Formats: sequence, structure tokens, C-alpha cells
Amino acid sequence: MHASYYVYENEAVAKAGDWKKSKNYSSLNGVWKFKYLESPTDLPEGFEKTNFDDSAWDNFKIPANWDVNGYGYPVYTNTTYDFDAIIKINPPFVPTTYNPVGIYRKTFIIGSDWLKKAILLHVGAAKSNLSVWVNGQYVGYGEDGKLPQEFKLNAFLKEGENSIVLKVMKWNDGSYLECQDFWRMSGITRDTYLYARNDSHLVDFEIIPELDESYTDGSLKITTSFSEINKKDKYTLEVQLKDKETLIASKSIKIEEATEKSVFNFDVKNPKKWSAEIPHLYQLFFILKDKKGNSVEVIPQHVGFRKVEIRQGQLLVNGEAIYIKGVNRQETDPVTGQTISRERMEQDISVLKQYNINAVRMSHYPNDEYFYELCDKYGIYVVDEANLESHGMGYEITKTLGNKPNWELAHWQRISRMVERDKNHPSVIIWSMGNEAGNGYNFYRAYLWLKNRDASRPVQYERASTSGWEGKTMKFEWNSDIIDPQYSSPKGMQEYIAANPNPDRPYILSEYAHAMGNSMGNFKDYWDLFRMQKNFQGGFIWDMIDQSVYKTREDGTKVFAYGGDFGPKEVPSANNFLNNGVFNPERKPNPHAFEAKNVLQNILTSWEDKDRFSIKIFNEFFFKNLSNVSLHWQLVLDGVENQSGTIAVLDINPQQEITVQLPIDLQGKKYKEAFVNISYTLKEKEPFLTEGFEIASEQLHLKGNWENNLAVVGDEKITVTKNNESIIFKSDQSEITFEKKTGFINRYTFNKEAIIEENYQLRPDFWRAPTDNDMGANFQKNLLVWKQAMENPDLVSFDYAVAKNHKMTAKAIYKLIPVHADLVLTYEWNSKGELLVNQSLTIDKDKETPMLPRFGMEMILPGSFETIAYYGRGPSENYADRKYNTKVGLYNQTVSEQYYPYIRPQETGNKTDLRWLELSNATTKLRIQSDELFSMTALHFLTADLDDGLEKDQRNAADIKERDLTSLKIDSKQMGVGGIDSWGAWPMEKYLLKAKNYQYQFKITPSLKNK
Repeated sequence: MHASYYVYENEAVAKAGDWKKSKNYSSLNGVWKFKYLESPTDLPEGFEKTNFDDSAWDNFKIPANWDVNGYGYPVYTNTTYDFDAIIKINPPFVPTTYNPVGIYRKTFIIGSDWLKKAILLHVGAAKSNLSVWVNGQYVGYGEDGKLPQEFKLNAFLKEGENSIVLKVMKWNDGSYLECQDFWRMSGITRDTYLYARNDSHLVDFEIIPELDESYTDGSLKITTSFSEINKKDKYTLEVQLKDKETLIASKSIKIEEATEKSVFNFDVKNPKKWSAEIPHLYQLFFILKDKKGNSVEVIPQHVGFRKVEIRQGQLLVNGEAIYIKGVNRQETDPVTGQTISRERMEQDISVLKQYNINAVRMSHYPNDEYFYELCDKYGIYVVDEANLESHGMGYEITKTLGNKPNWELAHWQRISRMVERDKNHPSVIIWSMGNEAGNGYNFYRAYLWLKNRDASRPVQYERASTSGWEGKTMKFEWNSDIIDPQYSSPKGMQEYIAANPNPDRPYILSEYAHAMGNSMGNFKDYWDLFRMQKNFQGGFIWDMIDQSVYKTREDGTKVFAYGGDFGPKEVPSANNFLNNGVFNPERKPNPHAFEAKNVLQNILTSWEDKDRFSIKIFNEFFFKNLSNVSLHWQLVLDGVENQSGTIAVLDINPQQEITVQLPIDLQGKKYKEAFVNISYTLKEKEPFLTEGFEIASEQLHLKGNWENNLAVVGDEKITVTKNNESIIFKSDQSEITFEKKTGFINRYTFNKEAIIEENYQLRPDFWRAPTDNDMGANFQKNLLVWKQAMENPDLVSFDYAVAKNHKMTAKAIYKLIPVHADLVLTYEWNSKGELLVNQSLTIDKDKETPMLPRFGMEMILPGSFETIAYYGRGPSENYADRKYNTKVGLYNQTVSEQYYPYIRPQETGNKTDLRWLELSNATTKLRIQSDELFSMTALHFLTADLDDGLEKDQRNAADIKERDLTSLKIDSKQMGVGGIDSWGAWPMEKYLLKAKNYQYQFKITPSLKNK
């Protein structure tokens, strides 16, 4: 393996940088003749021969996955091999009776000019292996489904038409090292081409940047390696370092046996440095010249001056202890599977920049070379990870392939080939030896090799962990320069640092904040901790993109499909566990993306002195000042903007803080509460960010607390009637009916219009449709009693009275036997239709009862109630542990807008910290208030529509349809959504509902909408 590069015929073509326009390349992308077979025993005889008749074969393209193009089907497993239901797992053996094979055939033309050169075949990635024949002759074999294979073809070629045959198998012995958490797909998935080299040519080169102790002056150590050299040729290699068109340094080397491998340095005075914030790149040109001085070959390479090191337990880039605001990224596309276009890669970089994400872990394999070029150019820190995961073998020292010496070469090759390909990318700041492949002899040996091979970068490996992933007992073995566990909780991290107050290695989570479904609660809690403890330097969210691919059902419905949606029922599946994205498959933000953006923002704002209206502004960038940023502020009184201003000049250097006094005037202004909203926007556009783009924001509470008057005052006369089923209270304007059997309100009208939909009631509600995190923690079973508690509550008593002032009061007392609790509902109602509801829950403290998912009430209204106005947190959905991205304000929305189509239906649409809510149709408006901040959810779905029950069903967002009703949940509290992991972790303690007593009240005030 050599460094990734393209070789051009002259400087002009090299500067254009498009290999497809170079005479040195012949693309093999496009249509091939293709045969898909389910077993290697079915190979047609002579398929590799030039005279083989392939006319009846299909046409199929390279690059492409088989599985999303009608050949086989996608299979998703996580921790197990996708063939372990076919054979007993026994490395290196794989299935033979069923092991799909794809054969590709094509012809191509070779001219006489190319035959004078070295001709190589480059196959960008073939999963899981590759065999090559040219003109009927066997050329070679390669493995590793995420790195290129190259073969020299001269001995097999002739002038004119040539044939090439490629054979790819679904599984081979190397598949035991490719057990990653993704779709198991096959095919040739990256660019494939022929390229021609001068007989004597630069085969490989390494560029190691260095900075002095003050991180001021720099140098480049350049190592070059040549092919066989003919003394008669008298070639020279000219190496030029440029900053755009300015020549910085150059060196000319005569190519002879003594210089077949050369090492030299360029010293550069105070070069512009590369970082993810300011990714300045220099251009290095390797120009091979003949004895007449003519350019024969030109290889361009971008170079960044930067230094990566670990000092005093911190990861430093250019001397600064940076934060890793990262994500794990899979190569995934909902249309093309794991074949990723350049446009999609560029879109990914754009999304990263827009959401304040500065780092990517290549999970769990080397990515397409172009993505590294983008990271170099636009500034993304990269953890480059070897295609090495043997999760299905387990981690025990006696089982893992990582501790079997006869697998050492296979481990080392995958690690070393990654390093050799990607060694010259400045964006690569850390090497990762793999993921979830156990630890042992092979990784010890690989670590020692890596440290000797490249001393310029740290090495990490998450399975160097012993004794778990967190807490005071966690230890990391010596073969990882970084403490990089997965899914440590904030509490566990605090315990670790308390027991290890002076660590000699940085703590950077290789995976955390599992973003599955409605998730990423407590993300701000993580970052409060990172910002408090110097050795905690961030981590990589799992993960960037939901991995669903499109499936068109028989009825024409197009859905984001997941594990189990393809193939026969017995196909192994880990269900929707591949949908853990901050963004959906099309790179649209999931609701928690907004939380990530705000928490990861690089400008932090807080009060310095509220009384003087002075704020502190901290520039969390490490290399970039805020000269291109404007501050916009608003004074907001009771949700309405009252005053605003702009600070156009922010002279704040990296890691510096200033105090600014805002010219706020509150004199004579009447309000209940005041907030100051701060927004930071770009003055001029930056890559992928437009002029005026908001890069950070904050809401600061200034003064006051909202209070509501919930008094219900008697007014006009009320009549009471009874029948066998009901007690009915009427006035000229309103009617309310209690069902005798249950004590619940089952009819509520205003101006003869129904507020409660027929056959529904206003009922206590302690349940939520389980999220993926809830399912992982088994809450759908362990908290099920709170769902059952309201199925048949035991009505102990129901009393009512109508006072002389014409106000009705009622009280219902219930025993909730499944949860050992007493429930008391009290009501006040008047002739105007105003309704005050008080709910009190007392759980027997001597009985063991699980915590509540929520404490509130639900009312089902006609579907015409579609318009929402509220004063609370928005505009996006938010929860107790995921609301930092939202601001308290006035919002006008619709009920339909409240629903977010998570790929697997689940809890959605909550809004917190409401002061008031108005829900209306064309004629009637309902205003809901409480004497405390409350939450609400309004949907055209019932909880049952979003609830899979005790086990996950194979459902998709498209499987549920809006009902002609509006479900309004009026909650005091709902537990957090969590996000530490999705297979057992609970939300953080402070976001749980574990108390034994709960009480709240709210008032509904109906009115005509236009009055």
C-alpha cells in the first residue's frame, strides 16, 4: 500500500485536480457484464476466459452495492456475524453452500503509448474480497472491504482490446474481522480505474509536519520512494512547496540508486498553521523531469503544518488542548447503500460545519479517499480507524481473534495499510487500531509497530479498557494513548476522575450520546462536565446518520427501511439499531441535532451582572478570533421583543473572555418576566455557511417569574341532571358531564361545540409511547404498571356540589392498585365553561413501585382543533433533559407540525416550560394555564399509535396515519429521554420521576376565537 494520490502528466492538469481528465487514467466505472450467483460452487466453467459468452448476463455498474440493486438483500446485524445462522462460527471458515458471488466482465482498449508504461489496476473497495483475471490469466487476490487493491497488469496486457474479470464474494476469512454495526452489504463500492506510470516513478512519499517548541516555525520531513531506476534515464525529482502561487521552498534530486529512497526537510519560517478552525493548506508538488527538463509526472499533495501531541494528560493540537466535538460517521446513503458519491460526502461536510461538529471518527473503517481531502480542505479532525472488528467472537481473552497469534498478520495488514494510505492527511490526528475486537497479543504488537512507524500521532483503541467503561475501577491498558471508552455516563466519569485526579492520558469518548430515535437527553450535562475538567476533552456522538435505506413497498409506499425489512422472515436482524443518527438518512436534522448544535457552539454567553445588564462572552475557539461575527441581542418581555441591538465588532481572541454592557432600558415597562436573547451570526460567508448564518445563541433570564391566576369564579346559573350513566352540569354557554362509572369527564362543550371527542374522556396519564432508549432499558415492561394503572382505576368515591355563587366543585378518589397509589381529582367549573383540574397522586412509600414515565392528563378533542399558540420553549420538541437548544418565547404552530416521524414510531412532540397554551379550531379557542411551568403534547395520533407494546414491532413512520382527533397531553412532568446508551441506561437521576407524591393543577378557559 502507498499513500493516496493522483499522478498527472503536467502541472496544468495537476492543478485542475480531476483524475478523470488526465491521460494517465482510464476509468472503469460504469456498466459491466454481471452474473450474481448464490454459491461459489455455481461458478460457470471458464467464466474468466476471453472467449466466454456473457451476452446473456445482466448489465451492472461499478461502483454499486449488490444488495440495494436487486441482487440479494440488505442484512443488518450488530454484534453477531450475518452468517452465524448458516454455519457454526469457526474462523476462518465461512459458508460455502450459500455465499453469494458476483462476477464482473468488461473489455477495454490499451494503446501502444500505454504499453510503454507501468499499468496498474486500482479497485477502490471490494467487499469482501477480490480476484482478478486479465485476458484469461489470473492476476491476483486481495481482501479488506474498505481499502483499495492494486495490481500491476503489464505481463497480462496486449495492444488493443483486453478483457478483465473481477470476482467478489460476500464472505471470506477476512469477514471475521468485518463484524461492524452496519448493513452487511457487498459489491465494488468505490472508484475503479486503470492508470499508467512512467517506468521510473515515485511510488510513495511521506510528509511529516513539525512545529518548534513555541509552535511558531515549522518544518516538513519528506521521504520519497522510487520504483526500479534505469541509470540511463537521468531523471530528476523536483519538489516544490507552494502557498497558492507563491513558492516557499523547493528541492531537486537526481534519481539514482543512492536516491531510490530519499529523506529531506523543508524549513519554513512561521508557516500558517492547519487546524479544524483555520485549515490552511500548502501545496506540495512532486515533479518528475526527464534529462531535457520536461515534466513527465506530477503528483500534487496538500500539506498542513500542525503538531499533535499528548502532554500532561491532554491532547494538544498546535499546543492547544482542543475539544473534540465529534461524531462517528458510517458511509451510508439511503439510495446507494454504502456507495457514497462525492456530492453526498460534500453534503456531510456541510452538515458538520453547520452544526458545530469539528471531528469525525471513521467508524469503523477507512473511508473513501475523497472524504479525507474534504476534511483537510475544510477543517475536520479525523480519527482514522482500521477496518477491524471481530465483535461476533466476543471479547474474552481466550476467544478474541485479537489474542490469537495466527491472526496477527491479518490484524497488522489492516492497520498498516490504513496508515500507509492515509499518512499524509493533516486532518488525521489520531490512529485507531479498530473497534470492538477484544484486546491481546495482536493489538499489543500492532501498537508497538504503529508507535515506531509514526511518532507524529497518538494511537487509540477502545478495547484497551478493562473493568468496564466508567467509574473509579476502570483501567486502560498501555496500548492506547487515549482513554477512549464508550458510553461512560456523566456520573461514571466524575467517579473516574475523582479516583484518578491527575491522569497522564486524555479522556475522549470514542462513542457517547447514543442518538437512537428520540434521544440525546443529558447532552448538555456531558458538556458541562467536559468544560469543567481539563482532561475531559469531548468525544464522538454515536452516530452521525441514520443508516436506513429506502424500500418501496408493494402499495408504492416509500419508507426508510431497517433490519428485518428485507428478505425472508428468518433473516438475522438487529431491527432498527442502525438508526442512531443526529441526522436522518437524507441528512435532514433529527430534533436532537439542534441540541447538539447549541451545546457544541463555540461562543458561550452568561451574565456578568444582571443589574448592570452586562454579559460575559467567551470565545471557545482555540485558534480563531471572532472578527467575522456580530452579536445581536433582543430584550423580550413576556414573549414579545421590546428592544434590540447589534454589536458589530467582537474583538475576542481565542480562549478569551470579554464583558459587554447591553444598553437595556426597563424603566417604566410592565411585564411579568424578561429574557435577553443573544444570537451570533457571520458577517461574511465561510465554507458551507452563508452570510448571516447563526453559529451560536443563548437565552438569558433577566427578571421576573410568570404567574397565572387560576381562580374559577361563579357566574350564571348551573343546572344539574342525572341519569343511569352520567351527571350533567349545564349552563347557557357550556356543558360538562361526568361518567358515573369512572368519575371522569366524558363530555365538555362550549357554545354547543364539543371540546372532548365522542367516546373519550379527560383522564390522568402516566404513560408514554416507549422511545428506543425506553425499550433498551426495558421500561415498556418494567414501568408497564403505570400504563395498566389507568386501564381500570378503582373509583372509591365521587362527590360534587354547586355553590350559591353558581360554581360547581367535584372530587373523585381512586385506588390505583397496580401501583399502590391513591389518586385524587378535584374539579371546579362555572357557567362560562372554565374548568380547573387538580390532580394529586400519593404512592405508598412502603411498597415497591417503579418510577413514573409522566405525570399529567390527556384530553382527546375533535381533529378540527389544529391551531396552537403557546408561550414556552420552542420551536422544536423538547424534554426535561433536552431543551438547551430551545428558547422561551411565543410560538404559533399547528398540531400536525408537532409530530416528528422517527423512523420507528415512538414518543414525540413534547414542549416544556409552558406558561400558557392556546388550542383552537375555526370557532373555539381553549386557553390552558397552570400555576407552575407545565408541558404539553398535541398530536393527531393516540399514544397507542406510537406504542409498539412489549416488543418492537416491524413498524415504520409510514405505518401510522393521522386520526381525525387531537390528543392533548397536559403534563406536570415527563421523565427525560436519556441518551447515555440505548440498551440499558436510564435517564440521569435528576430527570427521573421517583417521588412518592405528585400534585399539579391547570385551568381550561374556552372562548370564541375571534372575540
